[in-house]
Amino acid sequence: MHLPSPASGKDIPAARASGSTRPPHAIQPHGFLLVLDRARGTILQASASVRQHLNAPPAELLGQRLAYLVHPADGRFHERLRAATQAERIPHHLGTVAFVAVGGRFDLMVHRHGESIVAEFEPAAPQVRPSDLGGFVDQAQRCQTADELCELAVERIRRMTGFGRVVSLELDPDGHGRVNAERRGRGYASLLGRHFPAVGQPPLARPDARAQGLNYIPDTDSEPSLLEPARHPRTGACTDLSLASLRAAPPTLLHCLEDVGARAAMSLPLMSQGRLWGMIACHHAQPRTMPQAVRSQCDLLAQVVALQIEARQAQAEADRRHELQRLTGMLLAAMSRHDSVPAGLASVPEALLEFADATGAAIVHGNECQTFGQAPSRRVVQALSARLARTGGTGLFHTASLPGEAPEFASLRDVACGVLALPISELHANYVLWFRPEWTRGRARPWQACELESAAELRTAITGIVLRKAEELAGLADELGRINQELEAFSYSVSHDLRAPLRHIAGYADLLREYEGPRLSDRGARYLDNIGDSARFAGRLVDALLTFSQMGRSALRPSQIDLSQALEQIRRELAPDLDGRQVDWIMGELPSVHADAAYMHLALRNLLSNAIKYTRGRDPAVIEIGAWPRHGGHVIYVRDNGVGFDMKYVGKLFGVFQRLHRMEEFEGTGIGLANVRRIVERHGGRVWAEGTPGQGATFYVFLPGAQPPAATAADMKE
Repeated sequence: MHLPSPASGKDIPAARASGSTRPPHAIQPHGFLLVLDRARGTILQASASVRQHLNAPPAELLGQRLAYLVHPADGRFHERLRAATQAERIPHHLGTVAFVAVGGRFDLMVHRHGESIVAEFEPAAPQVRPSDLGGFVDQAQRCQTADELCELAVERIRRMTGFGRVVSLELDPDGHGRVNAERRGRGYASLLGRHFPAVGQPPLARPDARAQGLNYIPDTDSEPSLLEPARHPRTGACTDLSLASLRAAPPTLLHCLEDVGARAAMSLPLMSQGRLWGMIACHHAQPRTMPQAVRSQCDLLAQVVALQIEARQAQAEADRRHELQRLTGMLLAAMSRHDSVPAGLASVPEALLEFADATGAAIVHGNECQTFGQAPSRRVVQALSARLARTGGTGLFHTASLPGEAPEFASLRDVACGVLALPISELHANYVLWFRPEWTRGRARPWQACELESAAELRTAITGIVLRKAEELAGLADELGRINQELEAFSYSVSHDLRAPLRHIAGYADLLREYEGPRLSDRGARYLDNIGDSARFAGRLVDALLTFSQMGRSALRPSQIDLSQALEQIRRELAPDLDGRQVDWIMGELPSVHADAAYMHLALRNLLSNAIKYTRGRDPAVIEIGAWPRHGGHVIYVRDNGVGFDMKYVGKLFGVFQRLHRMEEFEGTGIGLANVRRIVERHGGRVWAEGTPGQGATFYVFLPGAQPPAATAADMKE
């Protein structure tokens, strides 16, 4: 593998498919290849190129022992072959050999494949002066980054080989990469900084890439040389030439070289930590022969570069793991200090971004979404979370190409081409998400293995924190339940015990007015009226409080209720309050709900009564009642055009004896909405309200189905 096709702009697309075919079991003709029986050294197959190198047809060599064709002809040569091929699929350079029939000398490479030996011969070149590898190592150790090291390597290899252009490519774990260093001569286009995609399974990305090593093509226009016979005479199969340095180049690679203007090429793999980290690729505009000795020196230099890269990678990974441990500690400490996981993470946004080396992040919890850095909009993040919940399960999700995984999010490539999503709930679509922008065409920088491992560990730690907080909340809930029971008992007792004295006060005030009224002064009569009014109002308060306390003690008797009929009955009951007023009722389509009929009647009556009361002075008053399905239940709303309220006081609306308007303006006990909340919550639902001063208010009630879902008020709002 050398380079895919170049493209205009920054990136390099995949190589185009070839319309021509080349034999898969052929070699390049600048050398010849023999397949030997390992036991005796007999020639079983020979490439057609022996004609030009040995002046003999392949058929003439078949059946002969190679040891008797080389000079000096003796059996010890075959023993050397057997010794060099003890291990299978490991190439060895056995130096140079001469054939008896011709005067030239050939460089010999051998490797074992099963019970056969694959022997490759190339014409030996004159002695080459050794490269100063020691000086290169000294310079390499002073390089600060892998890019600097690669720049040093391509400059040295261009001097050693004379190739017109030498580049270095860094590959990500998926095989996508970029040109990170380049040296070129006049007339060669620059490829520096360009990216290219992974194409299938390139030869140097296979597991045996380390053994395969250097890849060399002296002339892309040369005709491949076939083996004769085409199939191995012992096995009947085609001989595997994947480790042969002479193997013919595939058509796709030849097209790639043609597109970058190369007639000759050489590539050297850079292996690091057991994988193909990258490669050094050499191109030349004309055919170019490169001696085996020079190629060997280049190969050795590439191995030095790979070792230097591996050392730097190991150190960088160790530093990154140490940093991840520190950041994990910061995040866990922040979560422990706050009441919830989202609040804790949101309190340390810098650490949250650094944890995943991300440019943006988001926390999705229920219907709430917080974003940090360069992140998509909240609406888009919530849509992405919902998709992950549907398709990604409850495990860690990561991708370097969100457009490839989910094309509907392709427009996010500038901020969220790469996504790492950490679920923080087993039941709901709650996530911590990190984002990376596009790095190459359609891809972000991949997430490192250590980052994914740390994210998984963080999720485990978050689960522990959530469980601990759940235990704490369970304990608080038990204590709160006990306190509520005591308060309910107290309020029931107080309200029950106060009813009789207050009635006595009101009754005796009436009797006093009846019997002694004519003898009372005007002031005394006024005082007596105040006593009676106050006693009766206090009685109503006590009755309301008693009703409120009884709601927590009485069992619910749910049944199916037609809300349209129930509201029509309530409107008839409230008709006396509308004398002399014009009220426009807007009644939407209302469902049937599963609830306690008496309690639901009381809750809806309170809501309509409030709407009638607080639209006093409006001509006409407009009261709208409607509903819509949500989360397996229904949201019912009552909207009016009355006096409204300031949203900063919305937290007081549903409290006991909480009032947002003066009693002189609007009468009432201040407990009606508290009753509404108590009734709805006992049915597993929620209540909330929205208002604007002078423009009216809307009260919402969510009632679940027969099996109430676990949902928050925010989840149910549109």
